[in-house]
Amino acid sequence: MSVCRQFSHRTSVSNVIQWAEVSNSAYYYRHKANRPGRKPTMYTLKEDGTVVANEEVVNDIKRTLQIEFVCYGYLPMTRELNGLGYLINHKKVYRIMRDERLLCGQIISTSAGKRSFVQFRKIVAEYPLQYLSMDIKFIRIDATGKFSYVLTVIDVYSRVVLNYVFKNSIKQHDVIWLMSSIVGNEKTQGISIRNDNGSQFLANKVRIYLNEMGINQEFTHIATPEENSYIEAFHSIMERELVSRYEFDSFGHAEIKMAQWMHFYNHVRRHGKIKHQTPAQKLANYYKECALPLDFDRPQIAAKPFDKARFFEKEFLPLSNRANKNCFEKIPYNLDYQIGVANFADQKMMEIT
Repeated sequence: MSVCRQFSHRTSVSNVIQWAEVSNSAYYYRHKANRPGRKPTMYTLKEDGTVVANEEVVNDIKRTLQIEFVCYGYLPMTRELNGLGYLINHKKVYRIMRDERLLCGQIISTSAGKRSFVQFRKIVAEYPLQYLSMDIKFIRIDATGKFSYVLTVIDVYSRVVLNYVFKNSIKQHDVIWLMSSIVGNEKTQGISIRNDNGSQFLANKVRIYLNEMGINQEFTHIATPEENSYIEAFHSIMERELVSRYEFDSFGHAEIKMAQWMHFYNHVRRHGKIKHQTPAQKLANYYKECALPLDFDRPQIAAKPFDKARFFEKEFLPLSNRANKNCFEKIPYNLDYQIGVANFADQKMMEIT
């Protein structure tokens, strides 16, 4: 360092630092001789000249965050506190919210116990809703250069998309809402779901919800996407048939095309892994063979064959009454069909009456 200072009067400091391969911070560093820095203030000034303790600021922050739909980070919260008359900058608000663990999305509790990891990569599903697969894929909105995300749940047996969420961000409450739209509000039986180690799936609330609903949650091992190959293959199909073929002008444009493609995938596209049937045909054929009504209103337990498959609170017609009746009618594809958010679980197929 002393050599650098000897030549600093002959050329610029930046050249000397570059020649000596010394960082700027090392050259300009000055030892403080153990002098402590300034301690953070414990009080905050208001516009009317009064001084209040930081505890009052914390209380105002908590009251603001308790308002319905409010999910502020430290920057919006700074503007909110300025509106309440506080003379406070964003750095102090960040420090206060960090110390009180109030920062938006900073902490996701994962204390629901040890994870159950995948034991076998290949899933042998014998009936619908026995195994589900769930994952998140990002979708680029070309006009804005930003990304949106789609969370999808598929049935491994039939490859049917049971439901999905398409938003600018996916949170843990989106996972809970999606699963509740599929399994309803009653405890299930015999359902397993496989996902990766994303923070949304590791969240304490999600794991507790799935446990309370009787759903066995399996986690893939770290950096092993092939253990969740069913949803990964679905995302590959989506990338090839939808994402790579369109330049989305807006989120709304992507949302419409997503809904149309999901309907096409479920009802029109033939899937090679299920003997070149459409996923909806595969699902309907199972219920037809088992002489069970096809209804997604209340899938309480996995559709185990015959003796344990009767999971709807309805009377079952005798097999003789159903033998000559078709429980599935193929829906012709229409680009204008289902413009909103697709929800296969809520679309009732033709029931046998």
